[in-house]
Amino acid sequence: MKKIKVVFVTHRLVCGGAEQALFDLICLLDKEKFDVVLFEQRDDGPWDQKFRDAGINLVYDYFCRKPTLNPITKAGNVAKKLRMDNAYRHGGEGLLDVCVPGADIVVSYSVWENERLIFAKGAKTVKYIHGDVATNRIYREESLCTKDMLAHYDRIVCVSEAARRSFCALTGLKDNVEMHLNPLNSDNVRAMAEKKVDLPTDLPVICAVGRLSAEKGFERLVYIHRRLLDQGIRHRLVIVGDGMDRGYIERTIQATDTRDTVILAGYQANPYPYMKQSKFLVNSSFTEGLPVIAMEALCLGVPIVAPVPSVGEVFGGETCGLITENDNASLEAGIRKMLTDEEFYRQAKAGAEKRSAFFDGKHGERGRGHVPRPCRKRVRKTGGNANAANQCDRPGLPGGKVFTPLRGQRPWADIPGF
Repeated sequence: MKKIKVVFVTHRLVCGGAEQALFDLICLLDKEKFDVVLFEQRDDGPWDQKFRDAGINLVYDYFCRKPTLNPITKAGNVAKKLRMDNAYRHGGEGLLDVCVPGADIVVSYSVWENERLIFAKGAKTVKYIHGDVATNRIYREESLCTKDMLAHYDRIVCVSEAARRSFCALTGLKDNVEMHLNPLNSDNVRAMAEKKVDLPTDLPVICAVGRLSAEKGFERLVYIHRRLLDQGIRHRLVIVGDGMDRGYIERTIQATDTRDTVILAGYQANPYPYMKQSKFLVNSSFTEGLPVIAMEALCLGVPIVAPVPSVGEVFGGETCGLITENDNASLEAGIRKMLTDEEFYRQAKAGAEKRSAFFDGKHGERGRGHVPRPCRKRVRKTGGNANAANQCDRPGLPGGKVFTPLRGQRPWADIPGF
């Protein structure tokens, strides 16, 4: 049987939640059914080697114009270069036909330049929206600028119901827009979390994980940590991650005199032991689609405090922590409650541990490898509402499409139309 050729296109493989979700998605795909290629617009991503080590085929445009002494190959490369230059003059359209010919599905996973390169001859197209356009200025402006182009995608995937609603309201698009949770390799997360790390045990430890950049809100988290200490609430804060704002965060720690209670753990290829050994996880972001780290925390049975409404979508009706308003005072109040209200914390911890089963295929009718029948339907492009043909009820996800690759389940096999 001929394999289905899937080409994912991304700008650059940085160390982030979206890239981790992409890694899990590709690794979970059935290699007997799919031929997967990752086309990267830049070749200096810090996670390039991680993907190569997993056997993922990475391709850059310059692969198509490698120097050679063979006159026949050299002539072919000249022709390729001319076709590539012509594609770039037209916003990238046709580039994949030169570099990765024969694609059946092209996925615009994180494309910031030459958006038109996604459209290859005969290929179905998918666009991922990782952020919430209601709170993320970059995604909002990009969506408005490329609105006409977005209408030509076969499918647009938003990673949370909140992100889907705001995207539809902004663009007016509806029929080709769906919500699918990011995939999660729960077995891998739990196995890696068993490693022990050296964290202090004299005080409760709260954990925050992410790229050190302004939108992640680590600066305000350090200030909140300082205010809680001033209120006599003794605890430690461990921040796992690195990024362009590291120096700024270090200066904030020095200015707040919290060097003895804040641990900057830096980038960790395995952040899960830090999460598992902490009392709870804090997400301090100003904007998120649905943070992958929240799903990973619940997978480990770790409660969460977050000012991002979409995190509540994966609570599934359980009390797994607190969703606060996205302002400093509300986030501080939420962290304070989790640190001081032991009865509430026990309830949140029990809820997170119960919800953990959601990520391993043992919940309800979606057992290991089981795919709900409505998710198998193929959507025909013959008019009507394409979304209506593929509705699946899921506790805690209002009106959501099911795209959670549970343990043992192969994700793309169950996307309608593919």
